[in-house]
Amino acid sequence: MSSRRFVALLASLVVFVPVVACSGTDVTTQDADVTSPSASATGTGSSAPEAGPDGGGDTDGSAPDAGPPADILGSLSGSCGQVRGEISKPTPSVLSNTLTFVAGETFDKAFLSDGGDRILDTPNAGGSSIESEVMSFEILHACEGAKLLKTEKEILYEPVQDGGPTTITDLLIEIDGKKVGVNPIRVYKPSNQPQPTDAEVKASLERKLESIRGSTARVTPADKWVKQVMHVYVASQVNADAVMRVLPTIDATTRADTIVLVTRAVGGGFLFCGVSRAQLGQECP
Repeated sequence: MSSRRFVALLASLVVFVPVVACSGTDVTTQDADVTSPSASATGTGSSAPEAGPDGGGDTDGSAPDAGPPADILGSLSGSCGQVRGEISKPTPSVLSNTLTFVAGETFDKAFLSDGGDRILDTPNAGGSSIESEVMSFEILHACEGAKLLKTEKEILYEPVQDGGPTTITDLLIEIDGKKVGVNPIRVYKPSNQPQPTDAEVKASLERKLESIRGSTARVTPADKWVKQVMHVYVASQVNADAVMRVLPTIDATTRADTIVLVTRAVGGGFLFCGVSRAQLGQECP
């Protein structure tokens, strides 16, 4: 653990406030999300979602996991260090991991990297996705050595053509000297509602993949990435299994060469309904 995190952790323990229950109201999320859309010294990760038959991290012959990172908010298990091996491949790929949060941890700048701090401080293009954008970078920074180049509104695009795509990418990062686009998406419904069907999950993933293709077609040469990552957050193993089932059924043109990283968030309700409604270690209602 870095000295920065250790000092901040001590401070957080001094001002610790008891955890309260989440609100039961519906969650408003981005259009691309499915609704009605690290490791701490003591954290324990649950098992990662199993990769599907379409090239998951455990079945595609890639290098073994690098092991849990030493300096990330939460506790990460599963795929870590494998994205860099997929960047130069011309085919799509699927990787998976689990990010676990416990009561007492806080979503605070003191526990984030400089890049995570910058994302948190920089206005995005709207929506409720800032926490997921921050944690997407934190995972890629800790596991892949990613450097933040540009946030959502800083990436440059060619003018929109009549009838052409208007979509944009959330983050521009650098891994091993190569530019990579990053696009978080959350597959989630409140626990008191029927969970997303396979058809809903597929439609959401297809929209996001089409969005990724659109931004790739329009990005300027100065910011052009070699590949993009679709980072799929799920709140349960049921949702993770649904993602893995439907990915192989999406046509090759839509999937293109996108890297899909599926992260099951345990105690990570704040990623789906915000820190104002779910403290770390809690699920959304």
